[in-house]
Amino acid sequence: MKLLEMFKEPINRKDLLSVIKQALFMSVVGGLLVGSIYLLIDVYIGIEFKFFLLFVFAVVLSRRMHEAYSIYHVLYSVVAILAVFLTYYLMHATYSSGIVYMTDSSFTDNLLYIFDPLRYFNFLNIFAARFLTVINLLDVFFFIVINIYIVRYLK
Repeated sequence: MKLLEMFKEPINRKDLLSVIKQALFMSVVGGLLVGSIYLLIDVYIGIEFKFFLLFVFAVVLSRRMHEAYSIYHVLYSVVAILAVFLTYYLMHATYSSGIVYMTDSSFTDNLLYIFDPLRYFNFLNIFAARFLTVINLLDVFFFIVINIYIVRYLK
């Protein structure tokens, strides 16, 4: 079945609202929790477990979203991928605000720095100078693997 035909299938509104509620809830809670744990581990231990924490979040998100609907629709996978993007943004916003708080800087002076989404998703920019570095390619690889896992689990 082609992708456009999959989108034309009828969708249950109750299931869609339930999936959106679960995705928003998990994105906000997961983003704040993963960002806090990422800050704690990075500052005190010095190890970057960002994508391991996001993968654990992806497992929990996909299980909750899978339980939220009765009949699968392709739109649920799109909602899940958007939830991962929102989680990634909130994770980095939490991490950055924690770093600003720990360095005793003024929060209002760094407000645009903390909530700038272009800074957090710059690793996906293929025109960036650091795109072909090993660390950035690993970030892109794990981000794609997380999204593929969620889409495969939801089917």
